[in-house]
Amino acid sequence: MPAKIDSQGVWVRKIPKRWIRNGEGRTDIFKSVLSDIRLHQCRFVFENGPTVTIPAEELRRIVEGRREHYSGKIWGPFTIDPRGQTLDGLKIKMQVT
Repeated sequence: MPAKIDSQGVWVRKIPKRWIRNGEGRTDIFKSVLSDIRLHQCRFVFENGPTVTIPAEELRRIVEGRREHYSGKIWGPFTIDPRGQTLDGLKIKMQVT
């Protein structure tokens, strides 16, 4: 079941340690979440930090039409690099805290 989008238009995904290598997190997102018009920001919370916030339009720009899985219901997997501020090696707008 996809996570909920809060009243501010933020969707949160926790990235556990086992999905993190060399500071980069591997994750994905349900297509239904990314296509929801209420979505404004996607927040990826790396276990033990940092937290990466990506504008929804930026995430859509990079992941839509690329890899998918789970019978076509999910975009990804993709890798987020907070240090390089990239997603799958492509520069993307993000806030790292």
